[in-house]
Amino acid sequence: MARKRHDLAQRRAREAARRTAAAERIGPLPKRTPRPRQPTTLYDLSPPGTYYREWARPAVPQGMNGASPLDAAVARFGPDSGEADTMRRFLAYAEIYGQQIPVDAARHLETLARLSGMAAEAAVAQNMSEEEAVESLHSLHAQGLLLVDDDGSVWLTVPPGTPYSAPDGAWAFVEKRMGAPKEAVAALDSP
Repeated sequence: MARKRHDLAQRRAREAARRTAAAERIGPLPKRTPRPRQPTTLYDLSPPGTYYREWARPAVPQGMNGASPLDAAVARFGPDSGEADTMRRFLAYAEIYGQQIPVDAARHLETLARLSGMAAEAAVAQNMSEEEAVESLHSLHAQGLLLVDDDGSVWLTVPPGTPYSAPDGAWAFVEKRMGAPKEAVAALDSP
């Protein structure tokens, strides 16, 4: 018995016709557009604890449309005022934390890092200024890798939804990085 000859062109044509008929029956596949990954802020992660109950965002007072919050503070209180300095610090926090800032936690972290000497030690170890070391700690905090616990201590943490987070999808407190000395907590409580 002789073998059938298979014409490759006819075979391709039959396969293309089959695919076309299937596409008409099923319909075209929806086009998938890649979704850009949304950056997750500390506010979005909803950290636990008393230091994360209140969040603030820089805003312009009413009647000062078009001005930045810093310009509004300078115009109202003067360039060397405490309010203008606070607004500068607030805007520096906003660059790191995003629009929602955990002011109590950020202020506590900064004070504790300076009083405990951790910022100075990190600055020497990493060959940077103390200001850069504090900014680096704020960056870790903004990513949820450091959190301030209710007792005022600072912990190395794993945010929820990451591969090493707690089994129930909650925050995992891994290691205490800074204990809260009583002087630091007293300094925060004073105005």
